[in-house]
Amino acid sequence: MDSTVQNGLVVLIYTSSILLVLIAFFLIKLIHTSTKLAKTLSKTSEMINKELEPTLIELKETLGSINSIAKNTDEQIERAKGAFDKVMGVPFRIGQKMRGLFSGLREGLMTGIKLFRR
Repeated sequence: MDSTVQNGLVVLIYTSSILLVLIAFFLIKLIHTSTKLAKTLSKTSEMINKELEPTLIELKETLGSINSIAKNTDEQIERAKGAFDKVMGVPFRIGQKMRGLFSGLREGLMTGIKLFRR
């Protein structure tokens, strides 16, 4: 029985050592792959930063141009609105003055008629 226990222990030692070697191999491979991935991600982020900076500068210039166009358009609309108010305000003012003139004439006629009626 001693030899069977001894043979079992030898097989267990060899199996355990083979498994430890395999696990160590896969861990080394995992560490190597992770290192390559980190380097690749670093290069990718550097490339994105280099490409993104000019794009952001162009975008800033474009937004500035759009803002300028919007301000110019607002100014033009305000000018047109002011001109329209001036043009449309004249007939209304004339109408108000005519209304005042006609109401004054009507009151004068009514007063004259009342005066001569007596």
